[in-house]
Amino acid sequence: MANSNHACVNAKLSAMKSRMLKPQDYETLIKAADLQEVYAYLSGHTYYKDLLKSVDAEHLHRAEIEIPLKQMKIFEIEKLMHYLTGDEKAFVKNFLVRADIECLRVLIRGLARGEDLEMLAGFIVYSKQYTTIDVDRLVKVKDWDSFKKVLIGTDYYRLLEIYKENNIEEDLFPIEKSLERYYYDRMRRLLDKLDKNRYKHLIATVRRAIDLVNLVWLYRGKKFYHLSREELLAYALRGGLKVKEGDIAKLAESKDYEALMTRLKSFEDYSFLFNHTKTLDLHMERRRERYLYYSYLKLFTNARSSLGKVVSFIRLIEYEIEDITTIIESKRYRMSVEETENYLIRSLE
Repeated sequence: MANSNHACVNAKLSAMKSRMLKPQDYETLIKAADLQEVYAYLSGHTYYKDLLKSVDAEHLHRAEIEIPLKQMKIFEIEKLMHYLTGDEKAFVKNFLVRADIECLRVLIRGLARGEDLEMLAGFIVYSKQYTTIDVDRLVKVKDWDSFKKVLIGTDYYRLLEIYKENNIEEDLFPIEKSLERYYYDRMRRLLDKLDKNRYKHLIATVRRAIDLVNLVWLYRGKKFYHLSREELLAYALRGGLKVKEGDIAKLAESKDYEALMTRLKSFEDYSFLFNHTKTLDLHMERRRERYLYYSYLKLFTNARSSLGKVVSFIRLIEYEIEDITTIIESKRYRMSVEETENYLIRSLE
């Protein structure tokens, strides 16, 4: 990347990050009485206001707030890609591939439930500029075979064509895990193309994220789903920083819960996931995401490359949207301020 372009994207990212929500914004949103007050604050006092102009405040539902926020993330990624070329641009584009995968996941679940996919069209968010799937055709299909045929010519057809019509509901879990594995395998290949010195901090942060996904998967797969060694290994990810393939195999082979926990806690960098006995299952994902949130926050400050700043900014936006979604959900369940704060990714202290 040319120096001028490097300076330009860094300046733009700094300006974009300065608009993000502050602790006092979260505190106000958490204390809001209901969804209407959350909407009023977001649309009146934050940088989300332009996105929320078209929302019908009189007939407000959570999706009407969440969908524009997700659309904003897509727009921001598309804008940032204009400053990138080559391997850097390809790496950031993978975030849009993930949006395609989420779109497929929503539609496949709808198809399994026998829903009219056109009714789901308003709930899916993807990049119209960079997508490789024909969403307009997908939402019109009525059966699984037709759905797969629309995907012919894409990588997704290769992944999904093995799953047969009569088993789609039973196959939802392996279908979703296959799509997840595709995304992470693609990201690993893109990571391998990056210069190891220039992108050292970015590579380490992303590989740590893979470690954490694997550890949570192996823990939940063994404890709650009682999956076999072969099933655990089939959907474990490759390319982690500390948790290597041999480690994954040993975890998958653990004879019982105690042996599994001993091995999980042996990864000192990640022991924080497993040291809270009373809330281990309740807040495991939140602890993982909080660790990554602060990792990407640090990366944004210390990255030696514009790509590191771009990737960390995208992740920070994603975490912000997740926390807003959590706050919206808290209104539905009438959670207290303290309860809501416990479910946020970031700490407000």
